[in-house]
Amino acid sequence: MTICLRTFVGALLLWMGSASFAAGQDTNLVLSVTPHKVRWAAVYNSPQNNDPFYHVQVFEKDRGSKPWVYKLLALHLVVTPEALAASKQGKQAKVYQYKDVEFRYAYRAWLNDPVERRKTPVCRTSILDCLER
Repeated sequence: MTICLRTFVGALLLWMGSASFAAGQDTNLVLSVTPHKVRWAAVYNSPQNNDPFYHVQVFEKDRGSKPWVYKLLALHLVVTPEALAASKQGKQAKVYQYKDVEFRYAYRAWLNDPVERRKTPVCRTSILDCLER
């Protein structure tokens, strides 16, 4: 039973990590740092050749709070390379990696559904500016 379960979990993780499932995370980008809060984006670059966008999740966390206490500001935000570049502030802060299962589902829906792609706005200014709108 244990071997079968390990095989299944291994196959599931391999499938979830494949390029056909979703984009892989490239980096974390710190968007803003105040004495009390940190905002950052988990940046994903699409593996599809015809997708010119970055796809990001945006988080906010109170500084000094426990790692599992955070706020998800955007599950899936579509960003142009110019908007991503405009979002870079050069600031440093401690950030965390969180499970991206929900992101992967949202990204896959965007990737596979033309209606979803048309109704999803594309961020063309900066990530924080797009969150305020």
